[in-house]
Amino acid sequence: MVEKQSDRDLPRGIYPMLYAFWTEAGRLDEEAMALQVEHAVDAGADGVAVLGLVTESHRLDVAERLALVRTVSRLLDKRLPYSVTVTGETPDVQRDFATAAIAEGADWLILQPPLQTVMDEPQLIDFFAAIAEGCDCLLGVQNNPEHLRNAFTSDGLLRLHKSVPQITIAKAEGPVVNIEPLIAATAGSLSSFGGHGGIEHIRLLRAGADGLIPAPDCLPLQVRIQSLWRDGSEDAQNEAIAIEEELLPLIVFMNRSIDVLLCYGRQFMARRLGLKATTDRLGKLQPTAFGMKETDRLFEKLRRTEDRFLTN
Repeated sequence: MVEKQSDRDLPRGIYPMLYAFWTEAGRLDEEAMALQVEHAVDAGADGVAVLGLVTESHRLDVAERLALVRTVSRLLDKRLPYSVTVTGETPDVQRDFATAAIAEGADWLILQPPLQTVMDEPQLIDFFAAIAEGCDCLLGVQNNPEHLRNAFTSDGLLRLHKSVPQITIAKAEGPVVNIEPLIAATAGSLSSFGGHGGIEHIRLLRAGADGLIPAPDCLPLQVRIQSLWRDGSEDAQNEAIAIEEELLPLIVFMNRSIDVLLCYGRQFMARRLGLKATTDRLGKLQPTAFGMKETDRLFEKLRRTEDRFLTN
């Protein structure tokens, strides 16, 4: 029987995955990043996350990733818990980056399985156990069987937690009908976070998920959904459902592909932050006139929804 972690030890709630903003010279835009961090704090986020796909981590080298971790840590200044995703093909590579991220202020880490080398579950357990050795913080794993070559079953995640007690968090991504059995099997042992922008936020909460790691596009309302659901009353949960229904067109638009999200999501977030423009340094897509008109429509709809549900 896996020992239950205390509520104090288990992260939960809404952790927005921050966009990376760039100057025209191709350097990290610290002013834009500062505005984004303040937006997360003001919106009532439970924490802040970086270096997922939303942060464009797959297009950054190690030095750029660590510089971003350092910048956000300084801007956040310990006001919220700070989560950093760690990637790499070998335990040594991930352990080195994990150690550096902790030194820069990360409170807990999400470890990603290797992207190229296919491993069975015993090999994955050994892989993560080697990374965890010497890491003095809580750890999570990204479990996305639809998009990653390596993933755990529910039993495998429980064996991983038993072997490496520091691993107490699962970023469980994919259709909720597929991850509900995992959530049910690991409840009390692992804190579970959904992703994909919150496209199934309510269903994830019904399934017992502890939180969400979305892009920050509609953060204040997703924080509101989480709070209403915790309230537990029928009226509160009906309001949460109504908010999600209003948000779904935006979430679906942004989550059709990672390139669409990084192109239009970053433009959308720049507008939220009051920026006149933002540079897409590494993207494969450039905004089109049609795409920006649709983004503008979704932005105005979001503003009306926020006026309806956030204005007391």
